[in-house]
Amino acid sequence: MMNLTETIKNSLPAGLAADAHLLVALSGGADSVALLLALLELGYRVEALHCNFELRGTESDADEAFCRRLCRQAGIPLHVKHFRTKSYAQRHTISLEMAARQLRYEWFGQQASALAAEAICVAHHRDDNIETMVLNLVRGTGIHGITGMSPRSEQGSLVILRPMLSVSRQEIETWLEARGQTWVTDSTNLQSDAALRNMVRLRLLPLLEEMNPRVRETLAADIQRFREAEVLYDKAVGELLEHVKNADGNVDIERLKAAESPRTLLQEWLQPYGFNSSQISDIYNGANGESGKVWQSPTHRLLRDRGRLVLEPHEGGSEEVVLPLEGFFEASPEVRLIIRRQPVDAAAFAIPRDMRTACFDLEKLELPLTIRRVHEGDRLQPFGMNGTRLVSDILTDRKLSLFEKERQMVVLSGDRIVWVVGQRVAAGAEIDDSTRHAMTLTLL
Repeated sequence: MMNLTETIKNSLPAGLAADAHLLVALSGGADSVALLLALLELGYRVEALHCNFELRGTESDADEAFCRRLCRQAGIPLHVKHFRTKSYAQRHTISLEMAARQLRYEWFGQQASALAAEAICVAHHRDDNIETMVLNLVRGTGIHGITGMSPRSEQGSLVILRPMLSVSRQEIETWLEARGQTWVTDSTNLQSDAALRNMVRLRLLPLLEEMNPRVRETLAADIQRFREAEVLYDKAVGELLEHVKNADGNVDIERLKAAESPRTLLQEWLQPYGFNSSQISDIYNGANGESGKVWQSPTHRLLRDRGRLVLEPHEGGSEEVVLPLEGFFEASPEVRLIIRRQPVDAAAFAIPRDMRTACFDLEKLELPLTIRRVHEGDRLQPFGMNGTRLVSDILTDRKLSLFEKERQMVVLSGDRIVWVVGQRVAAGAEIDDSTRHAMTLTLL
C-alpha cells in the first residue's frame, strides 16, 4: 500500500517549513479528511475550514456536524462559514457551482490573511484532475486546459496547494479504511445528471476503461507530459508576442498576420483577459478593418487603431474632482500634476510654452479649478485662435486613439474648459502685462 503521507510531503513546495501553518479545506469527504489527517501526521500546524453552502438541507448540516466531531477529536481548530448560495447565484446570475466556488475562495483568502497562514491546501486528487482535463478538452480550452490543475496556484495573495494530484480516489479510501477512519459522501456525486463533471465521472470514464482498463494511469501520465510541454509552449508564445508588439506594447497587426500560427498567438494573448473564442475569431478576421472597432471582455477592452491592437482594462467613471490650490495632485496614473501659485514680475516672468505646462492669470480664474475626463460635445477657444473648437477634433488632430481620447482629461474654471491637459490651453485666462499672480499646472 502506498505511503500517502510521504506522497503528500513530496508534493508540497520544497521550501515549506516543517512546521508551516496550513489551512485545509475540509468538506468531510474522504479526500479532504485524508489530507487533513496526513498533514497533521507530518507535523504541520493545521487548521480546517468548512463551508456550509446550505444546498442539501439536513445533509449539509450533517456534514458540518461530522467535521466538528473530527476536528474536536483530533485537536484541530475548525472554522465554519454558512453561505446563502442560491441567493448569491440568483443575484449574480451564475450557476450554483460557480457561486459556491466564488464564495469559498473569497472566504479562504480572508481566513488565510486573518490567520496568517502560508497557504490553503485543497484535496483535489488524481481522478479529479483527470475529470478536469477531459472537461477542458470537451470545452476547447487549449493546452492550458488539458494540463489539468496545478499543484500550486495563486488567487491574488492566496496561495493554493494541491498535494494529492498524484493520488487516486481508491488509494485515499484504502488509506482511511486502514486507520478505521470514516468520512461522509455527498449524495449529489452519485447522480449521473447532477453536473457535467458527474457525467464524465460516472459515464465517460467507465466507458473509456472498457477500451483501456488503465486509462486513468494513461491520462494522468499525459497530464504530466502536457505540463512539461506547456513550459516550452509558453516560452515560444512569449517570444513571438514580443516580436509582434510595437515599442508602446501594442500588437502590430501586420507583424501578427506574418507570424507563425497567428490565430493561436492571438488566442494565447487575449484569452487570459477574458475574451472568448468567438470574439478572438472575430478579432482575427476583422483585424485589418477600419480603426475604431472595440471588442470587450468582462475585464478588458481591445481597440483596432491604425494598424494596432490596443488592449486596456476597463476604467472607472469621469466624475469631476476639485484640484488643490497648490501642491501635487494625481488624477490618474497618466495625469500627475504639480500646481503652483506665484507673484509675477512682468519684466522677468517667462511664460512656459511646452504643452505639458499651462500658465494662467490667477485673477482671471474661477477657483477652485476642477478636472475630469473629456465629455462628448466639450468645446474650448484655443489660445491664439478665434472661435471655439470641439475638444474631440483637437484630439483627432493629435492622432490620439479612441482609448486615449476617452482617457483625456480637461481642467475647468467654473463651467469653462481652460486646459485640455497636455494638448491645448484655452484663451481667456492668459498672462498679460496686467497680471500680478500666476497659477501654473505642470504635467509630470
